Amino acid sequence: MKTPLTAEKRSHGSPNRNEHQYNGLINQGATCYLNAVLQCLFMTPKFRETVMSYEIAHGDCGETNLLLQLKKLFEQLSERAATTEGITKSLGIRNVFEQQDAVEYYRKILKTVETHASEVFEGKMSNIMKCGKCGKETRDTNTFISILLSINVGNSETYDVENGLETVLKHSKLEEDDWMYCDSCDCKTETETWSEIDEYPSVLTLHLKRFDFDYIQMRYKKNECCLDVPPSLHNKDNRPKYDLYAVVNHKGGFSGGHYNAIIRSENGIWFYFDDYIVTQTSETSLKNSSLPYMLMYRKAVLSPGSVPHPKSLSHPVKSLPHPVKIPHSMRILLIGPSRAGKSTDTLKM
Repeated sequence: MKTPLTAEKRSHGSPNRNEHQYNGLINQGATCYLNAVLQCLFMTPKFRETVMSYEIAHGDCGETNLLLQLKKLFEQLSERAATTEGITKSLGIRNVFEQQDAVEYYRKILKTVETHASEVFEGKMSNIMKCGKCGKETRDTNTFISILLSINVGNSETYDVENGLETVLKHSKLEEDDWMYCDSCDCKTETETWSEIDEYPSVLTLHLKRFDFDYIQMRYKKNECCLDVPPSLHNKDNRPKYDLYAVVNHKGGFSGGHYNAIIRSENGIWFYFDDYIVTQTSETSLKNSSLPYMLMYRKAVLSPGSVPHPKSLSHPVKSLPHPVKIPHSMRILLIGPSRAGKSTDTLKM
């Protein structure tokens, strides 16, 4: 395949003639949410290569084949600005003038494509419950493609992403009304619960729960707290090091607004993707910002198709111990609700 760049250069700073410009996506009306997600997927080398290598069956030109439509889009995007009309039709999006949730469609795309294409984003997580009386543990293991980070600060405070991720995995004791029934004890007992990531994905996707329902005003409200997006998630508790490479931003409220993306290219240069417009930028734009909504981190290992952060090259990363395989069938776990408040969704594999 050809390198997905053009010779034209537009930059916020002084031009560097050794760099090239990526191409944008045409907004059909209010499809910025889809454009931002598709650019992040296109700029994920392993996913892009899998999509581009998809072999089209003879006579297969159906609008419902999302993998085929992604292949066509990526081929066009490698040469020039592209349209997402094939994608919207494949996803069943009828009203392109109605804004949707970017995270919801990130999930939907990865659920719809074949597993071999989405596996770069998939990890395995166990939800564990422990009986406080006999100590028996019950483990439910699922495959996840994103992790929801609850926000526990106000609009005027600064959110810590590392602490948010630790909160997802921390131990907690259920209220007595929520105690679980223990078969061994033959009664409801004090229950401790926590989560463990058994297998970390090549790409770790985190999304912030910025939208929550206000039962006093009876409407959804957005938490617009600022955060300094960490450039790396460092090794901790068997977690490998991850380097940031893509951020989906949202500006506006629940009923409307605008999405764009800031993505690090394969040669380490940051670009700002705003529908048709693509300009060079820097990661300083992610400092103390209230816009980040979805964060994508790449595992910092030297392997084909992965691009380590330049600062990590002088620090060798220990590989993650081989995880224990779970013998029972797995399910795609989409952790947490979308901004529309939909419940956790699972898909049988």
